[in-house]
Amino acid sequence: MALMLVPYQHGRAVLWTVPNSPPEVQRREGPAAVDQVTENRGWRMPPARQPRVPSRPPARRPRVPSRPPATSSAAAADDPRGDRGWLSTFRRDPTRRPRQADGGGGGTALADELLLLIFTRLPDLSDLVRCTATCRRWRRLVSGDAAFICRTPRRPPGRFVGGFALGFFQPLADAAPRFVALASAARRFPGLLRQPAPSLSSLVDGGLFDGSPHIVAARNGLLVVDLRRGKHDRTPRLCVCNPMTGDVHVLPPLGGKDGLGHYACAVVTADDLDDKSAGLLPPPGPSYFRLVMVYTRRGFTAFRSYSSSDGSWSEEAKVTNGRLGKKQMGMTHSGVVLHGGRVVCWLAKNIVFRLCLDTRQSTVLSMPCSGNTRTFDMANTLLGSLPDGKLCAVQFDRHPSLAAAKRRVSIRTASYIEGTCWRCEAEPIQVEQYLPADVTYVRLRWFCDKSGVVFFSALAGDIGPPRRELYALSLQTWAVEKLASHDGDGIPWVDLHGYEMNQVAYLASLVEADGLEDE
Repeated sequence: MALMLVPYQHGRAVLWTVPNSPPEVQRREGPAAVDQVTENRGWRMPPARQPRVPSRPPARRPRVPSRPPATSSAAAADDPRGDRGWLSTFRRDPTRRPRQADGGGGGTALADELLLLIFTRLPDLSDLVRCTATCRRWRRLVSGDAAFICRTPRRPPGRFVGGFALGFFQPLADAAPRFVALASAARRFPGLLRQPAPSLSSLVDGGLFDGSPHIVAARNGLLVVDLRRGKHDRTPRLCVCNPMTGDVHVLPPLGGKDGLGHYACAVVTADDLDDKSAGLLPPPGPSYFRLVMVYTRRGFTAFRSYSSSDGSWSEEAKVTNGRLGKKQMGMTHSGVVLHGGRVVCWLAKNIVFRLCLDTRQSTVLSMPCSGNTRTFDMANTLLGSLPDGKLCAVQFDRHPSLAAAKRRVSIRTASYIEGTCWRCEAEPIQVEQYLPADVTYVRLRWFCDKSGVVFFSALAGDIGPPRRELYALSLQTWAVEKLASHDGDGIPWVDLHGYEMNQVAYLASLVEADGLEDE
């Protein structure tokens, strides 16, 4: 027996079972239908119904809390609209309240609790997005209880979702990194354009981000920040924060008698988990994260991890089958998480270092070659993942000549076929028409693999002081946006980190979706 949820105007619905089921379970309404829920196999129109006799609408029942009360720290993580988070601070107009849905329409109105139960069982994120477009009531339920709905893993949407991307963090010499918003994000959150620009310092009091904290990883709404203030301090002081929710976790110091020196890290989040990860006990919530770190010891590569569920670091373990030298470790960046959070890959100079977290076994993969010089490829390769879960590399395509008469600049993606080789995914995307006529060099900076946004910079100016410009390319729409420019010496985007929301913040932000605004 399968469940069909048939939507009507104003969020009213009727639960119908598959035809040929016993007559006593052909139609169920209200909470009694919960026992008949097995799986959602599609949409089907119900048989013709008799005209409804007008009657007084039933009294609205008080809302039952959808999640138990939590501690202040956990509540900040699970509530995507916390006091300090950007999602609440930069709303269009927080004083405007949505209208309540009236009682019109056919069928029997499902209780909020029953609708939330159905939403939690939808397997795809795209299904939830479609629910928000059905009516205002469903939109309020999905966005208001996004943290509760996302407690169960979901399949990837199957395509890049541009709405996940918000912008990038630019490092500053004597202050916390400054955030620069994409135009699309600024339309949804106009507060991102306020002056002074948004900064990590607004998330927490006490001067935690004073000085020049350094972002070392960014994935799925989370930033990993190294708080060390001295260049000779070999004990990392790390914190994991979510600017959208305002949640900040300061991790216990990680050091030892020998210190750590250079290290590579990546953060695994609840959005990475799949059905095979759902067996974790206790089940992780949407604010769950696991920070994994590799670093060099004498003769081997060491591994440690920090879990938000345990609140402590694991014991140091040895990585087998391969190792990274000190120079390679110092050049690692762009940690990529694959296979439901069980595999992490780093780009280290001219190789890809692949680590299985369950076995601590590593594999070294060759870097794809675009046909340019080896040095050019090493400086212009970014790792990420495709919507289908494959490891991918983003590169500038061959023919890198930037002479004004015959220049051609294009960006391509290649996916890694497990155990075989790299394969080009699609036609290269031409971007030279967006660049200055006197451009002399291009450089890839960051790849946001959930939204498909690639940040790249260009150096221009044959005569006089150089000019540097920063752009964002969407692999989904092929649109290019100019983000910033810089005249004079210095490269302001050397340690640029792109920033994307996680699923909870994205669903919560849909209350602001265009075309669904309450009048």
